[in-house]
Amino acid sequence: MKMHRAPLAAGLALAALALPATAQQPVNDAYARDISGQVAKNPFDLCWRTYSWTPDKAIAECDPDLVKKPAPVVKPTAAAAPPPPPPPPLAPVAAPVTAAPIVAVPVVVPPPAPVKRTVALTLGADATFDTGKADLKPQGRVKLDDMAAKLRDPSVTMDSMSVIGHTDNVGSATSNQKLSERRAEAVKTYLVGKGLDGAKIRTQGKGLTQPITDNKTPQGRAQNRRVEVEISGAKAQ
Repeated sequence: MKMHRAPLAAGLALAALALPATAQQPVNDAYARDISGQVAKNPFDLCWRTYSWTPDKAIAECDPDLVKKPAPVVKPTAAAAPPPPPPPPLAPVAAPVTAAPIVAVPVVVPPPAPVKRTVALTLGADATFDTGKADLKPQGRVKLDDMAAKLRDPSVTMDSMSVIGHTDNVGSATSNQKLSERRAEAVKTYLVGKGLDGAKIRTQGKGLTQPITDNKTPQGRAQNRRVEVEISGAKAQ
């Protein structure tokens, strides 16, 4: 079943602003959280880091390898009791004849098959590119670094990725078409540099032909300037 693409906010660290005024803000702001304060995860069951993330803020639920583990407590052992005296020697007896033991054959249970998934993400151009340009901004590189790290996880298999660039309606249709194509290619080039297989990444530009909202306001045009990424793959159970 085809999944609808869902917009992802330009900065995951701003997700906390969507909570009601009376809600308790989470103490650890290193991960995106839902309205109840729980850590938000993508369909691959992996956490999203915010711009406030540092290794010192890692939690066991998301980054168990980075969380310091307490030193084991060595309990004092009681003094060993002296060994009992040896029993008196017994007269030798003939060993009874016993049947050969029955060896049980272990049953090999195959591991569960990986679950196929399709994930759709949207990268806002205001956080990823400057207006009218296709050079990735630092905020965009942080998002793509996090995405690439999750896709390199040994439990994740990426079958294919589609990267589609979009623009607002400022400028000619021809210039916006070329701009959308350059932005999609910039995202692919960056991800390939992070170790992903470029043969599995397809890019496309849609220019100004597929707005998701009205272009009459600056806010609407900002939402239409975007790059959509759709990933198809599997995650082992």
